[in-house]
Amino acid sequence: MRVLILEDESGVAKNLVDLIHELDPSIEVLAILQSIEETLGWMSNNSKPDLGFFDIRLADGESFDIFDKTDVDFPVVFTTAYDEYALRAFKVNSIDYLLKPIDSSALEKAISKYHSLYSASEGVNHQALVEAIKEIKSASGENYRRSFLIHHRDRIIPLGIEKIAFFYLEDELVFCQTHDNNRYAIDQSLEKIVDQVSPDEFYRVNRQFVVSRQSVVSALQHFNRKLKLELKPKPVSDVLISKIKVSSFKNWLEI
Repeated sequence: MRVLILEDESGVAKNLVDLIHELDPSIEVLAILQSIEETLGWMSNNSKPDLGFFDIRLADGESFDIFDKTDVDFPVVFTTAYDEYALRAFKVNSIDYLLKPIDSSALEKAISKYHSLYSASEGVNHQALVEAIKEIKSASGENYRRSFLIHHRDRIIPLGIEKIAFFYLEDELVFCQTHDNNRYAIDQSLEKIVDQVSPDEFYRVNRQFVVSRQSVVSALQHFNRKLKLELKPKPVSDVLISKIKVSSFKNWLEI
């Protein structure tokens, strides 16, 4: 079996490859791609894989966008931090989805499902998958969080999403900083948080920060074509955007 991996976090991609080869050393990983643009180019110049593993959220958008731009005629397993309710349509229209962090048992079930449903001669109903993606986008859009529960001393506080300036990772713990410069710990990963807030209002600028539109004061040109953000309130460390995300970030600011 030949597989294609679309994942923009190198550590996650390496872990997936290791898990795949632990389950079946004969599986050939054709390529590890990091963006929508790179994937479209690869697909136009190579024969199709037997199976794809696509992360949903990427530096230059969502892998869903690939299905709007070209026919994907091979089955896809989506890797994501979405809650299960938002992916119910995939149960029928695609092979499977894997919730991060990916474990060996879930991966084994997904590959077994592929073997039981598909053969090399069978195709995939591209239009059905596109319709499923539309349903998922609609479902997730209706369920963005309006608040997070914050545990502060002996109190549980509902913190409205409009009060949060940014989320950030520090010493393996996740915090949110409010517009009035209060800090609270949140017992969730940044990956899960990103999938619970509106992409129109929040943007993951790097592995450490998810920022709200209202917190962005300016973006300064930085070394090696990066951007350095000025946020209000001021964060505990510099917030840099890699050159691969600069275009996507600018587009987000213009919405």
